[in-house]
Amino acid sequence: MVLPHLVPPGRHNRRPVSRPSRTRKNSRSTRQGTVIGNRKRWRQLLTGLVLLLGFSLLQYHNTGSVRWTNELFDYLSGSLQDYPTRPEAGWRQATEALQDLGGVKAGKPTPNFDLTGRVVNIADGDTVSLLDENNTQHKIRLYGIDTPERDQPYGQAARRALTRLINSNTVGVVVVETDSYGRQVGTLYSDGVNINQAMVASGSAWWYRHYARNERELAAAEREARDERLGLWAAPDAVPPWEWRRQRR
Repeated sequence: MVLPHLVPPGRHNRRPVSRPSRTRKNSRSTRQGTVIGNRKRWRQLLTGLVLLLGFSLLQYHNTGSVRWTNELFDYLSGSLQDYPTRPEAGWRQATEALQDLGGVKAGKPTPNFDLTGRVVNIADGDTVSLLDENNTQHKIRLYGIDTPERDQPYGQAARRALTRLINSNTVGVVVVETDSYGRQVGTLYSDGVNINQAMVASGSAWWYRHYARNERELAAAEREARDERLGLWAAPDAVPPWEWRRQRR
């Protein structure tokens, strides 16, 4: 029988057996998991970029342009503008104020005109000269649209389209601003018809998004004309006039 207080010779001189640290193993596993997770995310990102590139090339091949970015922007813009619909009075007042401002710019509904008179000259599809009741002549640049230049394909057709739309002697203008050329920029009306919007809807003009980014009516009119391949959209390689001008500088 071995007494509990007796220790076999040499037993107290042995060193304890070294065992791996669980903390060190866990740390190594965590680092490996992080690396694997990062690689997986990068692969997913790369796959998404490749799919977007492929979709863009396919859309360009079928339609002659990459439109999904603009369509996405239009969708997001519409969603953000529709957001402030909470029942609180402050939100409602702010929304109504923004809608009223947009209505004045687009000329809808028909407001009181800043200028009235008869068109005495149509320079191109988006610029006319108006003679008011005091025999003062005003050069009017149609707000929010841009038509092909006169020497550009479909340029003369756009001018003829504007001539057909202005089918009365007296027109009204909602003035938005005066541009750097001294022209009054505004929405033109003839017989209650918003001529700016009608030009875009018939495929005779582009929505000039750079200067009228928030005009959803013009954006929707362009989408419909493009989908129906009306007017200038019948050509697969229609070049926006702002790019045409830049190429010829």
